[in-house]
Amino acid sequence: MGKNVLLEINHMSKGFGELDVIRDISLSVSEGEVVSIIGPSGSGKSTLLRCATMLEKMDGGELIYLGEKAAWMEEDRCVYAGKSRLKEIHKYFGLVFQNFNLFPHYTVLKNIIDAPVCAAGVPKREAVERARMLLEQLGLSDKEQAYPCQLSGGQQQRVSIARALALQPRILFFDEPTSALDPELTGEVLKVIRQLAKEHMTMIIVTHEMQFARELSDRIIFMEQGVIRAQGTPEEIFTSQEERVREFIGKFAG
Repeated sequence: MGKNVLLEINHMSKGFGELDVIRDISLSVSEGEVVSIIGPSGSGKSTLLRCATMLEKMDGGELIYLGEKAAWMEEDRCVYAGKSRLKEIHKYFGLVFQNFNLFPHYTVLKNIIDAPVCAAGVPKREAVERARMLLEQLGLSDKEQAYPCQLSGGQQQRVSIARALALQPRILFFDEPTSALDPELTGEVLKVIRQLAKEHMTMIIVTHEMQFARELSDRIIFMEQGVIRAQGTPEEIFTSQEERVREFIGKFAG
């Protein structure tokens, strides 16, 4: 029996004014799969993620989580499910941003328990227990009463991963999780993502870390100018004969 498909995107499109940022993208992600999305800046990678997580509204296409439609086409326009449905669908995924997006005036612990308690109705004691377990897992047990400004970038990013995991999502999205970090701190965040992959967490990662994408992904998607130019196993992508893919990867491999 095949693995559950957790996310399905069919013919997604998104434009800003005259600019078509995403043009007719379709992809699906199965349970336990790690998918990396690579490509030059401005190719639509982050917009794809923002549309998939409903931070941006798609102009066209279909968005399905665990078989439930979040958005679909009616006549010529894209419509979204009702508020309460979308609230449920939101619980299926977590999102880690490139610049952490932590609440500066909350402690680390409060940053992590805020959404489970306020948005998901998790009892506070349970949320705190879960948060402490995650902090321990991520090597931050001694930081629960610290504020974001007292942490390094790598620690802040690990807190934001803990915050996303606290809602126990089925899929985790990462939008260039290391691009705001210096190389030394990048390593500690990648280590956490590696650990999650070992635990078979389903992840979609927009990244510039080619070596990391190569060793961790089940599948790599190469995007350019709003379309998927190539996709395949790391082996297929890194030995691709397609000129654009080779040229792009060559820049990083050099």
